[in-house]
Amino acid sequence: MRILFFCLPDLIYIVYINSFEAMKIYLLSFLVALPFLAEAQCVATYQDINNFVYVFDGGQTKYIENLPLRSFQIGRNNMMAYIGANNRLKVYYKQKVYPINDNSPNYFVTDNWFLYQNYNVIKVLYGNEFKSLELFFRPDVDSLYYSDSLIAWTNTLGELNVFYKGETQILERTEIRRGKMGDNVFAFIDRNNTFKVFYHGQIRTLETYEPNNFLVDRDMVLYIDQSGNLKYFQEGLLTETSTNAPFEYWTGEGFGAYISQLKQLVVYYKGEETVLMNDRPAKLTIKENIIAYTDGGNNFWCWYKGKKYWLERYVPLSYMIDNDIIVYQDLDGRLKAFYYGEQVKVSDQIVQKYNLFNEAVTYSLQPYQTKIWCNKQTFTFE
Repeated sequence: MRILFFCLPDLIYIVYINSFEAMKIYLLSFLVALPFLAEAQCVATYQDINNFVYVFDGGQTKYIENLPLRSFQIGRNNMMAYIGANNRLKVYYKQKVYPINDNSPNYFVTDNWFLYQNYNVIKVLYGNEFKSLELFFRPDVDSLYYSDSLIAWTNTLGELNVFYKGETQILERTEIRRGKMGDNVFAFIDRNNTFKVFYHGQIRTLETYEPNNFLVDRDMVLYIDQSGNLKYFQEGLLTETSTNAPFEYWTGEGFGAYISQLKQLVVYYKGEETVLMNDRPAKLTIKENIIAYTDGGNNFWCWYKGKKYWLERYVPLSYMIDNDIIVYQDLDGRLKAFYYGEQVKVSDQIVQKYNLFNEAVTYSLQPYQTKIWCNKQTFTFE
């Protein structure tokens, strides 16, 4: 079950509650209490001929603003946070717009939640309870890390705190040297150069020294040990290998990948290493669950959840990737997609520009027209 987080209004609003504010808190509480269903992430935004802003939501459309947005972020929970032309922070969810803040703070949208940092304050909403995580945050000195299930930050005392499953705890009482956040794991170097991870509510020491580099993603930490070999911390288990430090290496959701010293493309997944190519890819992109790459013969390939797919005999004109989808242009400019392990058509006509918002593809075939493809359906708005 996923839980949506979002922010409180400014502290001034908490002190002074009028009828509008009480209504806003009620609406937000109702919003958070709604269950999240397993459905396609079909939320996107577009503008009409008058520059009015609309949100497309699973086949329906709603007008939200009469001027272009200054910024927006869309989560996989079908929620969109945005700052309008008047600099106010708002949230759209299920055909409703909720005002959040009268200025434009730093805000962050992940797959599961929304949080913001407004001056010295960091806030989230957990369930129906408003929580202020930090009241003395200094953006110029302190650090904020966030992901789908963790929020970590250092405060003015140099303490490292983490918010996990509704509770805040101190991980370190002295300043850390550096840290990196994955979807559900936080890896960091403490002041004594000890390499640690916070995973499933527990702190674990991986090494008593600082690795040269480390990468973090869902259930995965990949790093080079002091002997110059690859190591994986995956789903709570630490695996040592005899693989010499590769030229390049990356992480995705639950897997690692690297270019070996033999220039092979190798993926590490569920405890096994598999060679995807015996030569270095001409182009390589790794994001979320997907590895997309082209070989020396201009073939377009992808790897997805343990399987290798041959997509095309050519290099696409362009492509975009999200969790479980690749959208790409064929040599004529028509749109195709690799969608949850299946190859499908998006547009039979030539497309000049397109955007990908989670699983929703937006594009235009003529001026002042917007087409939106999601879940193998196409909707047209003019």
